[in-house]
Amino acid sequence: MKVNAAEESFELMEMLGQRVLFTNMRVDRDTVPQDLYVYEVRHDDDCTGEICEIKPSVMVNHWGTIICKEPIELDTKWNSRFVDKDDYSYLGDDVRLDEYINTDCCEAESEGLEMS
Repeated sequence: MKVNAAEESFELMEMLGQRVLFTNMRVDRDTVPQDLYVYEVRHDDDCTGEICEIKPSVMVNHWGTIICKEPIELDTKWNSRFVDKDDYSYLGDDVRLDEYINTDCCEAESEGLEMS
């Protein structure tokens, strides 16, 4: 099942130096504006809940989907990016897609604005 990005509530994350939206669901890419980037994340084979890889699409060990404003550089050979737990953190804020698009999340945090 894929969710409509415009109707989903996402968790705000920091991933590789940028604020991204995260959901554990698969997102219907037709519901994401074209100026945003969508990737799926894979967890490890031991099912510890740690994200280990970012790819355009994940078939096995799908952990979730991230949406971001800037592209994530992927390895050209494997079309993926391996990450470890120091590369990301869950920020604990719930954000809707329209809030993310219309707000500079980094600016909002530094100015003490609430995202949800």
